[in-house]
Formats: sequence, C-alpha cells, structure tokens
Amino acid sequence: MEVVFLNPGKSDPSDPTGGFWREVSSFMQAAAEDLGIDLEVLYSERNHVLMVKEAEEVLSREHLPDYLIVVNEKLAAGKILAHADAKGVKVFNLLLDFYGDQAETLGVPRGKFKNWIGGLVPDNRWAGYNLAKKLIEKAAEQGIAENDVKLLPIAGDYVTQSTLLRNAGLGYARADFFEAKILPEIHCLWREDKAFDLVSKFLVRDPKVNVIWSANDPMALGAIEGIKKNGLIPGKDVLVGGINWDKPALEAVKEGSLAFSVGGHFMTGGWGLVMLYDYHHGYDFIGKAGPLIRKRIFCVIGENNVERFLDRFGSRDWSNIDFRKFSKAYNKTNADYDFSVKALLKN
Repeated sequence: MEVVFLNPGKSDPSDPTGGFWREVSSFMQAAAEDLGIDLEVLYSERNHVLMVKEAEEVLSREHLPDYLIVVNEKLAAGKILAHADAKGVKVFNLLLDFYGDQAETLGVPRGKFKNWIGGLVPDNRWAGYNLAKKLIEKAAEQGIAENDVKLLPIAGDYVTQSTLLRNAGLGYARADFFEAKILPEIHCLWREDKAFDLVSKFLVRDPKVNVIWSANDPMALGAIEGIKKNGLIPGKDVLVGGINWDKPALEAVKEGSLAFSVGGHFMTGGWGLVMLYDYHHGYDFIGKAGPLIRKRIFCVIGENNVERFLDRFGSRDWSNIDFRKFSKAYNKTNADYDFSVKALLKN
C-alpha cells in the first residue's frame, strides 16, 4: 500500500510559523510504520504553486502510488484532484475542505470524480469558539467580570480556510459573551516574530487588553514575549491562548504563561491513514454522512490536563501508539472511529 502526502507546510524546523506541519508528518510516519504503509511525504514550503508541480511530478511517474493525500491549501487541491482522478490514483483530502464555487464544481467524493474517495476534516470553528470560551471563563475565575474583558484576537493570514473558520468560531463567542469587548483581529501570518512585534506595540496603545486569543501557538508565544516586553505578567495580567499543541506551547501551559492550547488536529493525517488502510483492506470508512468525515478532533489542554499529556507524549515519540487498535480491519467490532484524545491516552 503506497501513499504520497503532499504536505503544504514548511520543512525547516526553525521556521517562525512553527512545527505544526512537521508534526502532521511525524504522526503519519508512526501510523504508517504500525500499519505497514509505504508513506512518502513531499513538502511544498507554503507554496501552493509548488504543491501543484509536485503533484504533477508524482502523477507522471511510471509507477503510481495507490493513494494521494492532499490539503486544499489556497484552493490548489481541486486541480490536483482532477488530475489524479484521470490517472486512476485515489485521492483523500485532509484537514481542509473544498468550499464555495470550488465545492460546487467538484461535487462530493465518489461522485463526478470516482477516485476522490473521501476525506477527514477537523472542526476549526469549534477550536476558535472554545478557545475564546475557555479564556473568558478563566478570566472570570481570576475575578475579571465579562464586561471588563478586553480580548485581542490574533488571526493567521487573510484567506486560508483554517483562519476563516477559526475566526468564525470566535464570532460565535462574540454572540455568547456579548458583554465582553472583542476587538477586531490583527493578522500576524502565523508567525511568532510578527506577533511579538504587533502585540508589543498594541499593548502600548491599549494597555487595558487582558485576554489574547491566537489562531496558532507560535503567535501566542510571540504575544507572551510582547506582554513581557511591556512589563506585564502573562497568565496574570494578560491571559493568552493558542491553537496547535506545539511542544513549546504545552511547556508554557505547564509553567503558567499560556492558559490554553487547543489542538490534536495534527493527528488528522495519522487517523486518515487508518481510514485508508481499512478502505484498502475492504473495510470502507464511509459513514452515515458520506465519505467525507467531519470530526471535532480538537481538544483543549490547560493546567488541569497538561501534565498527563506531557507525561505520556512529551517526547513527541508517537511510536508507542498502537494505531491498529483504531482500525476496523484489525478490530472488526469497532462500530465507529474514535479519534479522541481520551481514546489516545487509553491506548
């Protein structure tokens, strides 16, 4: 069983956008080794044009893979999907959905494009909403009334689906916590250095900000440094939360400067391989809602559960997970896929 994953992220471990996409690959590699899958990962360095070129190279090979896993980064996956379908290579979309005019053109998996067999997409709206909810509730625990909350949101870029959906989740929080003042978001392009610079300046202009919501962990860590630069204490004077479960972020949760990290979605690639393994061995993953599976996947890590997670997975060594336990091909009694963190910690 041969699979090629077109990873849209950066391969450089020192990149200021953080290690999310390398973590996706790392978790996938552990799943592939467990399941006996030949996995090839190609990085496109956040360049959607390069991603399309890499796909064309793979699809022009004399020996084609069985499956191509794609991420709809900047809507580039639609063209790849059509090309792969014509070549008879099965496609599985990961993490991001198709939407708008593109979704209308492509239709649904196993429809117009028979070799587009499905996908697995986490709920980014849930992540954006629950991060805001947890931060505002923690502010209340620290004696800050809802009408005294002044929340600065740090968004990623302006166009990617994950940014738009996490912002939409934040919008739901605006409705539920209408007494809190939620400021217009600033965009830091997923970068820690950019967040440090903008937050440092913003807090000079508006020192009453007491909560910072960040669309990823690197920007949250940059915000923490910006808070310190202004002589304030993160976790006390200003509550900060991020998304990703990056290792430095979880260490910051443990020591108290970061209130929460919402994450678990980097595991989506590994879970996708479990689903493909089952499909390849005659156990179709198609559910009641169809072959495109949308699951929450995200979970909140804070002071109450960070130690337990770090004790088990602090080394980021995923090889001690038995991915076969999640497979229907190995466990025919599995009624549904349980990709929750609770199930993972039991594993």
